[in-house]
Amino acid sequence: MMRMSAVSSKLILCASAFVLAACVTTQPPAPTTPRGGPVVERPPVVEPVQPTPTDGAGEERPDEVIRDVERPTEVVPYQPQTKDGIAPAHLAGKPLNRLALLLPFTAGNPRLQEEAASMLQAAELALFDRDSDDTVLIVLDSQGTSAGAGQAAEAAIAAGADVILGPVLAGEVRAVSRVAARRDVPVVAFSTDTNVAGRGTYLLSFPPEAEVARIVEYAAGLGTTNFAILGPSNEYGRRVGEAYRNEVRNVGAQVTAAGSYTGNDISAMQEPAKRMADFYRRGEAASGATGKQPFEAVLLPEGGTALRSLAPLLPFYNSSMNTVQFLGTALWMREDTAREPALSGGLFAGPDQGTREVFETAYERAYGAEPSRLASLAHDAVDVGAVIAAGDPRTRRIRAEDPQGFYGADGFVSFNTDGTPARGLAVYEIVGGRFRVVDPAPRGAPGIN
Repeated sequence: MMRMSAVSSKLILCASAFVLAACVTTQPPAPTTPRGGPVVERPPVVEPVQPTPTDGAGEERPDEVIRDVERPTEVVPYQPQTKDGIAPAHLAGKPLNRLALLLPFTAGNPRLQEEAASMLQAAELALFDRDSDDTVLIVLDSQGTSAGAGQAAEAAIAAGADVILGPVLAGEVRAVSRVAARRDVPVVAFSTDTNVAGRGTYLLSFPPEAEVARIVEYAAGLGTTNFAILGPSNEYGRRVGEAYRNEVRNVGAQVTAAGSYTGNDISAMQEPAKRMADFYRRGEAASGATGKQPFEAVLLPEGGTALRSLAPLLPFYNSSMNTVQFLGTALWMREDTAREPALSGGLFAGPDQGTREVFETAYERAYGAEPSRLASLAHDAVDVGAVIAAGDPRTRRIRAEDPQGFYGADGFVSFNTDGTPARGLAVYEIVGGRFRVVDPAPRGAPGIN
């Protein structure tokens, strides 16, 4: 990721577990290490913790999450008394920027472990595109729990971290933020729960509220005045529903129909879909000669199999609904979605796939595997963190909140003063079984494209 004002530095990576640090320089093993740079030593494997309950409402569970991590070849007990204690010998005494990367390597959820491993490799990848050695990355295990994340944050600050990157889950982020705020250390986290942002914590993620705002604004620009929504009654569905109503109101339109269901199988969706189709039929009849539709667009905030089950139900129960514009979120960004006939012509908002494809190609070339869903966030966080850390510590927040923002593997992002991300999202249409960009993602802040 490049800061729009351009800052470049080489990052040397130190990997550590909670209170252990490994600063080992070895020759890169082939073929898993990217071209010609330092080796990233993985955190040591420890006994897995038992799965814990969610830390609160809005706790997300990433769909893809990491391979088992390997034990490093050498581990040195961490000595926190001097900042130079974690730096490689050739950097001793040099002014350094220290970034601490907190990821759930030993979380109780194996898929979350897989996500963490892929994110670490993506962070490695970001290091090899930099051209000076003024930054050290400290890798710490958050364990996927609030307690583990809090301990990792304490260790990061003891190691002299200038910026903390991560963790992933909302409860983890809350714990880290409490620790970091006491020392005025900025946090760039990966949670999508906007409730954990603010007071020096910035979210480098894709909250669904931003996707909803983008697609509603675009649909309103096409002349849509009456909107509908049919989606799940889970936490995601409730967040999307609230954002949808707010955004529709903001564009001067109205939500005329809403439905929800519990569960993600077709049997749960049928009755709510039938009620909405019947409402549409009655509205058509009542409109008479005017031909006014009860609603012109309906948001379906689902993905995968659930979306492919839901979408065909509305035209099945009322063929007139073939003329209604289907809208979606970034959950639609899957190949199986594009192949669903009922979704042909559907519109949704999502990240810039052009920049994402460049990152995926580089990642696959380096590691021989596809990156996980969140890997690009860790890649971009390294560059964002380096920009925030460089310079006067008293102006870190000013650098983080600079409206000219950053541009990386997921396109443009800047941080609002409340810590939430302002993402540059594209609008896609499903045409002929493929995604077609109908409104490109901005490449910078307004006036800086």
